[in-house]
Amino acid sequence: MRARAARREPTHLSTETRDGVSIAYTLWRRPSRELVLVAPGFWRVRQDKENLFLAEHLFRLGYDVAVLDFRGHGESGGAYAFGVSEGWDIRAVVGELVGAGLAYERFAAVGLSMGGSILAEEIATEPLLPCRALAMISSPADILALRPKPWRPDAARQLHWKRALRVPRIATRDLFAPKPRAVEAIARITAPKLIVTAQDDWLVDPSHGRLLAQAAAPPVEHVHFSLPGSLHADALLRLVPRKLLRVLDRWLLRHAPP
Repeated sequence: MRARAARREPTHLSTETRDGVSIAYTLWRRPSRELVLVAPGFWRVRQDKENLFLAEHLFRLGYDVAVLDFRGHGESGGAYAFGVSEGWDIRAVVGELVGAGLAYERFAAVGLSMGGSILAEEIATEPLLPCRALAMISSPADILALRPKPWRPDAARQLHWKRALRVPRIATRDLFAPKPRAVEAIARITAPKLIVTAQDDWLVDPSHGRLLAQAAAPPVEHVHFSLPGSLHADALLRLVPRKLLRVLDRWLLRHAPP
């Protein structure tokens, strides 16, 4: 049975990575025994409407929820390195909340676009991280293999002008550094995994999801939405929320119940 909705104001917090970058995050707390960490995609911040909607939905479902701003985004410091350093951001937030003597013994994770790929790499790299389930929504298997198609008619409505003006800080020195490959990381993750793709995604082609599902260690579930609109990641939350949340809720309640 789903827990009753609780009216609690979230708390805005910050922590520091091992390389000295301040990472901002927001925590919705009942308190519950179970935490879900939400990792936004590139050019997205924790205060975006879609991320707030997802966090509040998971909170109503019975979880405590944390959403972070990756480095170079929002109220976090530093500069974005496209997966080279962002695993430290995940580790800093998880390290402050999860572990012996802390608020939670374990966590589940939901990553949108690059957020899912960064989560996969960090969870695979740090096998002692107590992650009990990972959902990757429109996440790239290999960011160097991305072939965006912003000219598609439906892509424009997903690129809101306010977001276009909110340019992340980029670590230019890392642009040509080797990038983590989620398709390799996911083979080393034994926790249950959900991979969600959408038809004609304008940024991350659904073939990335197929590669992830094929490479993933079991158990893994791959859900593909045959929808018009070339929807990517948070656009699924904005335009077809019930369809995505129906899948995510069912999967979480089966593999990582609150």
